[in-house]
Amino acid sequence: MSRPDPYGDPLPGDLGRGAPRPFPTQPPKRGPARAPGRDLLEPLERTLRWQLGLVDTKGRILCPEHGVEHTGKSACTAILALELSRRAPDELLTRAAVQQGERLVANLVREGTSPCHTFRPGRHDPFNCSNSVIDGGAAADALGSLVEHLGDSLDAPTRERFAAACLLHARTYLRYAVLDKGIPAQRAWGLTGLAAAARLERRLGEGSDHTLEHAAIEAVGVLEAIQNPDGSYPYHPMAWGAGHIGAGDVSAFYQSRVTGFLLHSLETLERVPTDPLFRTPLVRGLDFLVALQGVDGIKAGLVEAKPWYWGADYEVASHPFDVHALAAGHRLFGAAAYGRAAHRAFRAWAEHLDADGKPQSHRPGPGRERSYQCPVFWAAHAAWAARALDDLEAARRVLDEREPGTGEMELSLTWFPSAQLGRVEDGRVVAWVRGARPGCNAHHGSPHGAGLIRVQRRADGAELLKRCRLGGAQEAEWNGRAGAPSPVRGWRSGGAEVRFSLWLARVAWRRGERAGALALPARVFSRAVLAPAHPRCSSAFHLAPSVHLLGDGIQLEGGLAWRDGSPVPGARLERTFRVDGDGLEVEERLLDRGDAGSLGYRVPAAAAQVSESADAVRYRLS
Repeated sequence: MSRPDPYGDPLPGDLGRGAPRPFPTQPPKRGPARAPGRDLLEPLERTLRWQLGLVDTKGRILCPEHGVEHTGKSACTAILALELSRRAPDELLTRAAVQQGERLVANLVREGTSPCHTFRPGRHDPFNCSNSVIDGGAAADALGSLVEHLGDSLDAPTRERFAAACLLHARTYLRYAVLDKGIPAQRAWGLTGLAAAARLERRLGEGSDHTLEHAAIEAVGVLEAIQNPDGSYPYHPMAWGAGHIGAGDVSAFYQSRVTGFLLHSLETLERVPTDPLFRTPLVRGLDFLVALQGVDGIKAGLVEAKPWYWGADYEVASHPFDVHALAAGHRLFGAAAYGRAAHRAFRAWAEHLDADGKPQSHRPGPGRERSYQCPVFWAAHAAWAARALDDLEAARRVLDEREPGTGEMELSLTWFPSAQLGRVEDGRVVAWVRGARPGCNAHHGSPHGAGLIRVQRRADGAELLKRCRLGGAQEAEWNGRAGAPSPVRGWRSGGAEVRFSLWLARVAWRRGERAGALALPARVFSRAVLAPAHPRCSSAFHLAPSVHLLGDGIQLEGGLAWRDGSPVPGARLERTFRVDGDGLEVEERLLDRGDAGSLGYRVPAAAAQVSESADAVRYRLS
């Protein structure tokens, strides 16, 4: 369907699809919720205090690393302060929320001579590390929420400014952007602002043609359509303009955003997410999210289309979105697993906070580096966990119920065919097995696959498999060398990433990391070009194994590949991963070495009952 000119006439009422379908319009009733416990409130309050400690004399939250006012994050700070003040009335919290609302209005400007009004800096300052639809979605959402929840406690001029800014942005920009942007999570964030504006418009008695509401519902349908059948979402679909095939992989970081933003937007629009019209894609998205999560609340981070964002093989920066989606899912769909997963995600996030409330994306450790995003981003996103406080408290009862998988349990295999991800578990361990995946380079696409990507002991959450995104020979993998160095292969894989490294260096320079900035292009060149050019090959780099689902596990038939995913001619492997009630049994067989030499298998340090020969190995993880 061709899109109307965003700078021309308004969208037609039927959005090109005929008359809107009837929808249920009564939101589901929520059960009574206890006041949130201090274990839930305190980490959020601490994070808000850290954010407000950055406010300058003009009321701006200035990012210490990027030197800008991240307006979209300031919008989230307003929501966080608002949500906390709603549960523990505090004039200082309310004033902080209103102060950031005023900053949003001050940053709303017209885009040149076009009718579009957007929130600066948006895409205009590259150090904002965001774009207009993300910032605008968050800002419109925050302004609509302030008007609705503060009501008459706002003076009339302030209330009118907030409402006018929310509606102006949605009418001139968001209603188009939610249908035009290439990344589903960005569209979904814009949708939250559009839904807030549509709700505000209806309550003010404006918008009789329901243009905003119709555009929001169309955006819901488009997002549902791009979801994979197994509930996962591509980070950036190739059909929507991705520049590298790896960007079309699924993302542990972004999964909960799309599902959670859809849930929030539907309820904001007073639609019923449990209605069959919406239920199936929402439940599928939540089920995939739960399957990614370990017993410690941390997701399998090597399932990630955007690994360059992170300095480790996991992150907790996405957990506030996980908490929100899962807690709402528990309320709406009644699955105890969602409630337990929401609390696990919250605990893991809170445990990564510094004493002053400054968040971390991961803990330091060998082979780990700083992440690209900044703590201002991560702290602001706590707003989404704050929105889930009532649902989290209401879900506490499931924490006292016996969780499947503690002690004895039946063997379980869950397979997600689109993502090619399997979760194999028994009472002792949980293991994640990846099959095929899109191609990858230094910045896009999951860095490891075609085998085990994580194994965790249930009893204590111990990691039984050491993994490093960028390290050498990996545990539980066949590693060797094949052929001579290939500069052509290396440049083909990562030459374009060297240019991107200059941008990353600029960001590091602005943070004041002069030495790091100067060294960064060389480091990216090493990872993006030299690594795939090197003759080192591994079973972890293979892109297209065949998968056989067993009653108690997964068998892969694959091979070896160089770092860029190019297969080593002739190499063949058979890899079997089973659970039997006493843990994970791994059996590896080298059927043909092909062109590979110096080939060996690295048995995990945590392995027991090891039986090893030149072409086969067998052991247990428990």
